[in-house]
Amino acid sequence: MSQTAIKTTLPIWQIAFRPFFLAASVFITFGFILWALVLSNSLPASISQYQPYGGWLVWHSHEMIFGFVQAIAIGFLLTASRNWTGQAGISSNMLKAIVLFWLSARIAWLIPATPMVLLMLLDAAAPLLATLGLAQTLAMGEKQQGKGSQKYNWPFVILLAAFTLIQIIFHLLLTFQAENITHLMQVAVLMMAGMTLWVSGRVLPFFTRARLQAPAGDLPKGLLEFSMTSSWLIIPLFLMTQYFDNNALSLTTAIAALCAAASQGYRLALFYRPGVAQEPMLWSLYLAFGWLIAGYVLIAIDLLMGINNASTGVPLPWLHAMTIGGLLTMIISMMARISLGHTGRKILALPYMAFCFALLQAATLIRLLGPSVAPGIAYVMAILCIILALSIFLFHYGKILWLPRADD
Repeated sequence: MSQTAIKTTLPIWQIAFRPFFLAASVFITFGFILWALVLSNSLPASISQYQPYGGWLVWHSHEMIFGFVQAIAIGFLLTASRNWTGQAGISSNMLKAIVLFWLSARIAWLIPATPMVLLMLLDAAAPLLATLGLAQTLAMGEKQQGKGSQKYNWPFVILLAAFTLIQIIFHLLLTFQAENITHLMQVAVLMMAGMTLWVSGRVLPFFTRARLQAPAGDLPKGLLEFSMTSSWLIIPLFLMTQYFDNNALSLTTAIAALCAAASQGYRLALFYRPGVAQEPMLWSLYLAFGWLIAGYVLIAIDLLMGINNASTGVPLPWLHAMTIGGLLTMIISMMARISLGHTGRKILALPYMAFCFALLQAATLIRLLGPSVAPGIAYVMAILCIILALSIFLFHYGKILWLPRADD
């Protein structure tokens, strides 16, 4: 896209992070409000019997990961690829098409009578188009910068393609083998966690150095490869533990989870510099990274204690440590930073953003510890903390994402 075309395009369509960050944030806020009403049996009487496609629990599980987290990932990758390659990226028309398919899928999920095939195609369309758009941008970058210049970025294309395939598998399972949906969603969370550790491990040292003017420590040779290999290895191993009751398999998976936790924790310690604790735009990222590590530790504990989600039917602690403490905190912190930096604004915490990040930590702790004390109240309290945090974000960033750059 030429610079002239960019200038004549509405700001919201000039770059991928803008529509996806804004639309996904509004959607997730609405989603949590709706989920809080469901959990507290507070839906208006006129719709008290209403159920979305697949039922409330399936809707919540799917939309939190594939409606929200995946949308943020698409917006981030299509934006970051411009910096990686020096290219303009996808056109505004293609961006509009991806957002339209994403939004159509969100609406279709709320219609109980939506045909399965239609919803499956809508769900798969956004990540598929994003895969093609990202691949095109990387290919153009290699054409200009030389073959192999994007070798560390091509795996993100594979990852987006994998989420396209998972969307198709999800709907087939929901229709023909609904009992396996829980396992697929756990795999999706672990994939998102792996991708988040991968991306944040690349940018966290840079963010720290840029803000504190302190050089990052060198990683020991092989640490990155070991940490990421163990994080990805957990996914097939954990999936097998859900189908095979085997002590050796559970022990192997627990060891892999502890290896991932220890090696990722070591990376995080090497990233850390004095002054991080005084910068909300940094400590929020470090805490999010830490919650993902905690999730691996909790997986190991669950396996060693012989807890099985399939048999208990209750979400395990690692799931919410990773989704709320890890993914949600990382996403809001990254959105806050990217939205400022890519709109020509200083990257400083806006008023009450530190409180926003603190609310997410409170929500995670309440969700992990509260059910053993007061289950019904804990669930709603955790969601209210999340809704308040998202409201603070939208109050500041809704207009930033919509309006032109500060330096235009």
